[in-house]
Amino acid sequence: MFRLRRWYHENKGKILITILVIVSIVFFVQIANNFYKNKKDDIPTKSSVTQNTINNEISGKLEGTTSLISESNSVNRNLEKHTLIIDTFIKYCNEGQVDSAYKLLTEECKEEVFPSLESFKNKYYNNVFKTYKTYSIQNWMENTYKLKLTEDALTTGKVNSNSSYLQEYITVIEKDSEYKLNINNYIGRTAINKNTTVNGVTINIESKETFMDYSEYTVIIQNTTDKTILLDNGKRTDNIYLLDENNVKEYVNTGEIIYNNLKILPKATKKYTFKFSNNYSNTRVMKYLVFKNVIMDYDEYNETIDKNDYDNFTKITVSV
Repeated sequence: MFRLRRWYHENKGKILITILVIVSIVFFVQIANNFYKNKKDDIPTKSSVTQNTINNEISGKLEGTTSLISESNSVNRNLEKHTLIIDTFIKYCNEGQVDSAYKLLTEECKEEVFPSLESFKNKYYNNVFKTYKTYSIQNWMENTYKLKLTEDALTTGKVNSNSSYLQEYITVIEKDSEYKLNINNYIGRTAINKNTTVNGVTINIESKETFMDYSEYTVIIQNTTDKTILLDNGKRTDNIYLLDENNVKEYVNTGEIIYNNLKILPKATKKYTFKFSNNYSNTRVMKYLVFKNVIMDYDEYNETIDKNDYDNFTKITVSV
């Protein structure tokens, strides 16, 4: 014990210095850890950087960077380019540059929705952009965006202009390294070009036009027989339908069919458009278009007094 006490008194200064050094090291390590943690918290995420960048470049407001439908946390890699082209379109419309705005539409959108500049001006521009519009934008699904178009209070003088808005869906299409738009709830065209032949009747599914609330299939039918055929007599509503991957049926909109036009003369070919009310955001995958009761001899069918006695039907199923 005496030796220990003597050693302590002889090395007292060194011991105190050692203790002070250890305390100082611990103190500075804690300060460094806190500084690093605060700096890390201050670093914006990739999503916030993207959103801040876009909000600084477009005149509208970006409502988040992820899809409303897919519920994915990943950011659309083309989000900035897409929102910029949409913003350009809105600016053209607000500034009355109708021709420039029309040139941003895809050829498919022009064919299906606005076949001329005048139709675009009368049906869309004059209705939507009667007054200056501000907007907010949100990625809806893939390259389709949901917009809320609101009257600008400063321009219109209406203090409560934010209480109502117009809702629009715009789809961005990249073609030949150039971005174009499908507007007015038109999503786009899908080439299908699938066909099948049954009993001398060839049905080719050429393409599909997709809108937010419905789709239209363009179908070319060739009758190579020597009889007039009838695709559907209109007696039932379940003769023409889409069949999805779970074998669930989506029936054609019969209200838009003129059944007398469904007759195809011998050796003739006709083109039809069939409309189905399947929503774009629906995750159903359609597999087939089915014509359940094709009348193979219309003249015989027409002459049959009791139609229930006629039995020369053919079912034709085509992949879509």
